[in-house]
Amino acid sequence: MAQELTNLPDQFAAGTTVSYRRRLTDFPASAGWTLRLHLAGASVLAKTAAADGDDFLVTIEASDTEGDFTAGLYKWVERVSSAGGEVYEVDRGAITVLPNLAEASEGSEQEWIERAVTMLRAHIEGRLPAGMESYQIAGRVVAKMPIKEAMSLLASLESRLAGLKNPGAFTRPVLVSFTKPGFDR
Repeated sequence: MAQELTNLPDQFAAGTTVSYRRRLTDFPASAGWTLRLHLAGASVLAKTAAADGDDFLVTIEASDTEGDFTAGLYKWVERVSSAGGEVYEVDRGAITVLPNLAEASEGSEQEWIERAVTMLRAHIEGRLPAGMESYQIAGRVVAKMPIKEAMSLLASLESRLAGLKNPGAFTRPVLVSFTKPGFDR
């Protein structure tokens, strides 16, 4: 069994259940206080916690973040209220709602740089046999990116993509030379 959470986590995947127990000594559930969690970002969500003795049980159901709920960065706030109309903000922060990979479509979770590398490779491969960089028909000029620039851009994008896939690793060879002490160029 997973360890019980006492706060909203920093991130969770859409379409999954998030549950945590909140204890607020100044606002116990047993004294009639109600806790409500509000998330605001590309979508909005509000959940009222269930009372459990002095504690509050906050549950975001999997169905709350399925379908049209948009993944991304959200701000959140927890507020307590009393039957007498008092409302206090007890905590706030930011959370990342990750995409629901169970609902992903083909290519929907592909990084733009991956799509750019694929398109640029196809552009270069399509140009290699003919090599034509520009032409003119009836006064209209069509100019394509020179193959040398396309190759340079492809190398740069592939390097960036490798960096995303392997953070902290060198993505290009680094040339190092060692010289004897006192040797000046």
